[in-house]
Amino acid sequence: MEQIFILIVAGLTSVGSYILGVKGLRLSRSELWLALGRACECVGLTLAFFLLNMAVAMFVILAGRSLSGRFVSIYIASDITLLIVSLLQALAFQAWRESSRQRHTYASKVGELVHREP
Repeated sequence: MEQIFILIVAGLTSVGSYILGVKGLRLSRSELWLALGRACECVGLTLAFFLLNMAVAMFVILAGRSLSGRFVSIYIASDITLLIVSLLQALAFQAWRESSRQRHTYASKVGELVHREP
């Protein structure tokens, strides 16, 4: 029942933000698909960073066990903070990639204007 409640709340806020975006902020409806694509990219990047972070955590834990001869619990890597940090890493990486794309596109357009022959 709790999961259904969460889905209903998320659905209502999504519909509300769509109406606010289209009516109040005059956002383009067609740009929503691009935004959803970028959101899916971010989810994929979050998953990739999370898996990489978990692999590194497991390696460090197992190396700690081997080197110290003491038991180190794998459960210390099961903290939700690792997922939140992975999301922040994904957001930063996506923003970095996007700004690099925009700079490259701008530089190529400027280059075309400078090197254009009449």
